[in-house]
Amino acid sequence: MPIRHILNMAQPSGKILEGVFAVSKPPSLSSAQVLRDLQHHFAESKTFAPLLQRTRRGEEEQERRQPKRRRRDNDQFFKMGHGGTLDPLATGVLIVGIGRGTKHLMDFLSCKKTYETVVLFGKTTDTYDVMGKVVAEAPTENITRAVVENEIAKFQGKMKQIPPIYSAIKINGMKLYDYARTGKELPRELESRNVEISECSLLEYYESGHHDFRWPAEQADDEEKAVFKKLMKGAEDTKQSITTEHERALSDKNDAKTSKSYGKDIPRHEKAAMHIHHLPTQEEVPANAPAARIRLTVSSGFYVRSFAYDLGIACGSYGTMASLIRSQQAEFTSLQPAPDGLVPALTYKDLEAGEVTWGPKVSSVLEKWIEEHPMSDQDRNRDRDRDRDGRQYSHRGHRNPLGRGGGSKRSWDGRRDGDRSDGHRRRNSSSPEIQDR
Repeated sequence: MPIRHILNMAQPSGKILEGVFAVSKPPSLSSAQVLRDLQHHFAESKTFAPLLQRTRRGEEEQERRQPKRRRRDNDQFFKMGHGGTLDPLATGVLIVGIGRGTKHLMDFLSCKKTYETVVLFGKTTDTYDVMGKVVAEAPTENITRAVVENEIAKFQGKMKQIPPIYSAIKINGMKLYDYARTGKELPRELESRNVEISECSLLEYYESGHHDFRWPAEQADDEEKAVFKKLMKGAEDTKQSITTEHERALSDKNDAKTSKSYGKDIPRHEKAAMHIHHLPTQEEVPANAPAARIRLTVSSGFYVRSFAYDLGIACGSYGTMASLIRSQQAEFTSLQPAPDGLVPALTYKDLEAGEVTWGPKVSSVLEKWIEEHPMSDQDRNRDRDRDRDGRQYSHRGHRNPLGRGGGSKRSWDGRRDGDRSDGHRRRNSSSPEIQDR
């Protein structure tokens, strides 16, 4: 394809692009950092120039109406959010909403998600994955492929799951991982939640010595192990507790993250460093233990780390999550090439290649979204008012010195306001003169 044609594909059409798409999150990055990276790529692009212009007009309007309004984060150019957090260790589909699309992110929290995870048997960590410290270990001699296949079959269907101690779920306003890190006792029992596994299949079984998965090198000290065991005992004691529909809805709502204004004055590179979490130092040799690669299709609120721990216990040992890929959420997939009927997620390789590569890919997804989610009359009126006020604001130096309504202005039928027989002045700010300025 001629390069001129490719460049033309990336040119803005003047259309405001907004909606929902997906990004394939790389390892080590937080979900918040992915949004921050997208903000900077999009803010400098021609593809999103119309949306950026509209966003800035809206901000100027709000600043005029609310001069003491809290200043926006210097990394937040667009209204943007994600529909379901991925841990830094995890990779794969991260749903992103931009503009009007942020209002639809809740729709993706209740949909099913497909994961591929590797469970490494024999030890557990305080985080249930290889990002944490080893807190306990147990023999694995009795674990075989047949044992794993037999046990994972029991997980399929509806079940109760206790979230990991190291998670963002809050109890009395404090996140669980803050209780774990500080050693504070939970103020009330940790409640299980109703989840469902519609698919749980073994993709590959690795005998000891036939894989390269490794344990973290850092061992928890005796005090940390005691805290972990105490917290886990409280969790196990509440295994049969039931989470109400209202509590589950609140938990899901907290997962529909939108960009917040925090750390406004921190330089971009320092802020990025706070959201990059590399694997801790690992042991020099692969783990002398079996491992299993498993595919899971699950309901909202499911924790794969908890599944890894529970599977290890079910197999008579311990289990730790060694890797995690979210391969599908709703119609979006990280698989390359994308299976028929699924929409491929944007990759960081696309972003690094520049707008000439990612521009057409994002545009096609968002244009389809706009067709399927037309603007409501309320949104359309809001945009029209924003455009009108933006033009008035940008040309305020040319307005009549007497202020609004202080002079004569030509009406749609050619008469001046002062000549209207009904005695009312016309204050239509979208009159032809204002439009032509």
